[in-house]
Amino acid sequence: MKKRNKNKTAIVVILCMFLAIGAGCGIPGQKEGDLDDSILGSLDNMGGQQGEGADGQQGEENDSEKILMPDFEMTFLDGGTASFEEYRGKKVLLNFWATWCGPCVGEMPAFQKLADEYPEELVILAVNCSEAQSTVQKFNQSKGYTFPIILDADGAIQAIFGGVTSLPLTVIIDEEGYIVTASEGAADADTMYGLYKEALGL
Repeated sequence: MKKRNKNKTAIVVILCMFLAIGAGCGIPGQKEGDLDDSILGSLDNMGGQQGEGADGQQGEENDSEKILMPDFEMTFLDGGTASFEEYRGKKVLLNFWATWCGPCVGEMPAFQKLADEYPEELVILAVNCSEAQSTVQKFNQSKGYTFPIILDADGAIQAIFGGVTSLPLTVIIDEEGYIVTASEGAADADTMYGLYKEALGL
């Protein structure tokens, strides 16, 4: 059990580096939601899982504090649909992005590389934030990405996280459906590939 906690501590430390080395894009006109009632707010309040406790020591993992990713319906760029529950049993990298966000676009080759290398262990779900289908379609035709791209035109998936106000936002979810961590911002694709691979334990 202690070994598992140590590994989780390492993952959190690695992902906290995203904010130090990465950059993000604010969403024009988007106001921050009530994070106290959102998944992101809950993660911020979980000192034992997200960082050091008040005494400076890393807290022990408490299973009762683990956050289960709620089920939601997805509509893909190609018109298909699915439920998040269908991916239970695999690691999931859930990324919120937009075509106008430079850091979002810059890290996407890392997702393609991970999807190609770990098709059985990992699912990449790229949630486009509120753009028209035609815009996303044109973008992906120029890039040729094969991992699933989800359309969230009405912001329903973003609302699960209290509203996404800064892109990219990346959420890592384990095989049991529990959220490991969430982070904002991104560096270059090579850097992000290494960080995501280590954080996912691949």
